[in-house]
Amino acid sequence: MPNKRKFVDRKPSFFYSALFLVIFLLTTGAAFSTEAANTKDPVNIKVEVNTLNFRTGPALSHTRLQTLPLGTPLQVFFCEKENWLLVRLKDGRTGWVDGQYTSFDPDLVDKLPPIIGEKAFVQVNLLNVRLGPGLNYQKIKQLSLNATVTVYFHEGEWLLVRCADGTSGWVYTEYTTYAPPTSGGHKNKPAEEPPAEKPATSPQPLPEQAAGKENKEEEKGKTAEKEGEETCLPYQVMISEKSLRLREEPHLEGTPLATLPQGTVLTVQQKTEDNWLQVTMADGRQGWVAGWCTQKYAGQEQGMAAENYFRLATVNADVLRVRSGPGQQYEQTGRVFSGNHVLALKEQNGWYYIRLPDGNCGWICGDYATVKNIASRGETGTGSSLTQTITVVLDPGHGGQDSGATGYSGLKEKDVNLTVALHLANLLRAKGFNVVLTRKEDKNIAQAERVALAEKTGADLFISIHANASLLNKFASGTETFYYPGKETSPQSFFLASLVQQEVHSALKLPDRGVKKASYYVIRETRMPAALVELAFLSNAVDETILRSEECLQLAAGALYRAVLRYYNLM
Repeated sequence: MPNKRKFVDRKPSFFYSALFLVIFLLTTGAAFSTEAANTKDPVNIKVEVNTLNFRTGPALSHTRLQTLPLGTPLQVFFCEKENWLLVRLKDGRTGWVDGQYTSFDPDLVDKLPPIIGEKAFVQVNLLNVRLGPGLNYQKIKQLSLNATVTVYFHEGEWLLVRCADGTSGWVYTEYTTYAPPTSGGHKNKPAEEPPAEKPATSPQPLPEQAAGKENKEEEKGKTAEKEGEETCLPYQVMISEKSLRLREEPHLEGTPLATLPQGTVLTVQQKTEDNWLQVTMADGRQGWVAGWCTQKYAGQEQGMAAENYFRLATVNADVLRVRSGPGQQYEQTGRVFSGNHVLALKEQNGWYYIRLPDGNCGWICGDYATVKNIASRGETGTGSSLTQTITVVLDPGHGGQDSGATGYSGLKEKDVNLTVALHLANLLRAKGFNVVLTRKEDKNIAQAERVALAEKTGADLFISIHANASLLNKFASGTETFYYPGKETSPQSFFLASLVQQEVHSALKLPDRGVKKASYYVIRETRMPAALVELAFLSNAVDETILRSEECLQLAAGALYRAVLRYYNLM
């Protein structure tokens, strides 16, 4: 009996242990399946050298994350030129390795999962880029508001993206403009978008045909233009297919440079007998496209003064779709937001073909944008190149008896502020801006007077220039920019502050303390978009040395100048 009882007591224990093991194995398998969700048959390889560098991007210049030992298993996502591979480790981290030191065979390229390839914009400031799809993965960089990324893969609530500098990593989908496909294959409509866009009267797009099927496009007829319809070079065309590859050489085997969406307008510089077109894009890029996948662009003569003026469009809607063509039936390629400034290049059927601050182009409905001429195309680079419709007020902080902060070796903030403001004023005036300074000399001006001057001149922008200090922490260092969140132009103020922060941080190379909210009088009481920048800390001997340098003050002025140009999409 004791033996029998002992056997009976253990039977349930064995059963539950076996059940637990099965559940564990199933769970592990499911987790791996989720990680490999982008492909049914993942391409798996191994490291074939003693140590192999694992990097953030496809070049030796990118940060080395670690070294991988011989035999490390890798799952391949993507193959770049020169055999660089985007791979995933067993722990879920993704990065780049040099494929020549692995078991990867070039014949495996066709088995790799297709990338999404869409552009997306960052909708928050300082978005974290991580090594894997989760908050537990290491942060490798941060992206600023409106930064552009290329979406490679979508997994759960995360996107594997490529940044402008080539770095790859994972970002949270919700903080980008990317709209994942629904079960029906259509993208989710953003709830913030205006209720309707103006219906287009342009013809329906041609049947969809992927750029990868250009061999079939070639077979359907290299239909060169009929005799008598030849157009003098240069002229403009618009892509009529859903997408089309821009190539380095004029043939189907030419190296792909980019995939262009339907509706993209191109300027034709040259045409071959085989109907390949050498084209220039709005952002200056050049290459070749298949001419039989384009159509003549007629929008340039529909009331748009594009030949004589640069035209600036200000978005009026809270959220407005950017599309690949001039109509609601065209694919969404991005979004712009209230107060954003874009360059209107052409007009067709009530739609504007625009250039975004990141250099990408697309179409927006003209009903939700205000357009004005701001610069003569024929007079760029001179003081008269811009009309006097844009007024920028520069506010060098402190002055007179109010010297502001005093530096480690006696440098006074009021002098730093005025020097940078004067340099900046010269740069802006040379570009044609109307510039107003709240003070031009070492004089104390009340804050209320500074605000009143900005309001009286009808300023479009207000930039207050300061230098920082910390009485408690002599090691405090870096650049920070402030905006006030409680006024009507706060979204534009935040955008301006973000650009100022990016440019000054990039120029002075000091720590990036970010964009912050504050209730400083001059940015709170001014009605126009306003930002207050603290260039560096005078209380820090290193920062003060930089601010004492005339060359560095000119760098700061140049950075603020570029921020203004980017705000108005002029660079």
